[in-house]
Amino acid sequence: MMEDASSFSAGCDLLREAQRLYPETDSLFCTNDDLAVGAMFECQRQGLQVPSQMAIAGFHGHDISQVVTPQLATVLTPRDRMGREAAALLLARIAGETSTCQPLDVGFEISEGGSI
Repeated sequence: MMEDASSFSAGCDLLREAQRLYPETDSLFCTNDDLAVGAMFECQRQGLQVPSQMAIAGFHGHDISQVVTPQLATVLTPRDRMGREAAALLLARIAGETSTCQPLDVGFEISEGGSI
């Protein structure tokens, strides 16, 4: 758990905390790519090989996930579409329209990268 905003340095801190609390930790699935890349940086500092000694996956498919070495495994989410759909619902509500608020499956993709 963290109270600060997500960042590369927070990913470093969270990896160290996981290692302190759970010394047998050998893999992480981070809630976003910033944290995952920060954890990868911390692995480099500690001399841990990704993925053979520490497997790491992220979420969102940020650009940095494609340019780090090894390439980060991540869940690609259609953030643009999600934003458009949310804005359309908000504008409709502002205009007085009623909404049924049905779930909308916008899908996702897995980018396997080389970090798991």
